[in-house]
Amino acid sequence: MLFIPTTWQKFERASQLNDLFDESPLEDTLWHSLKSLEILAERQWQLHAETRELFLDFAVFCNRGYLDIETDGDTWHLQKERVRRDNARNNALARMGWQVLRFNGQQIREEIAEYCIPEIQKTINTLGGLSEDGLVPRVFYPQAGLLVSLPALFLICLIQFLSIWIEICNGF
Repeated sequence: MLFIPTTWQKFERASQLNDLFDESPLEDTLWHSLKSLEILAERQWQLHAETRELFLDFAVFCNRGYLDIETDGDTWHLQKERVRRDNARNNALARMGWQVLRFNGQQIREEIAEYCIPEIQKTINTLGGLSEDGLVPRVFYPQAGLLVSLPALFLICLIQFLSIWIEICNGF
């Protein structure tokens, strides 16, 4: 089962799984811009990198590579230790074939149309354009013997959530 931090308002308005995330205002701002431009991205994409699990703010799958777009909150990502960890994380992602773009709060709030989106578009073009396979490549889950797409997972999670919600409302 997948748990996503969200609000009831986002749940009611969601047209896809990515609309549910309630991580940060910076991520929401960038998500709305990406979505309005039909730049297909996955939010909070989980990726096993060497000895740890990473969650990418936005994963974009291109024909000749992968793009990780990070929104760096001004306070959190300016701490010395956090900068060191972000560098190590970027290096691990690069070894796995990912390109990383990082935008700070000021860039997202004040320069999203003039700077952030053009940088994202140029990088997508450098990587051969968006993947023609759809939002994400199909993922094989060997333990279940299934080939599943993320839209199917959204429906499964939605059904599970609604069944739990009904149980809670009915007092079990």
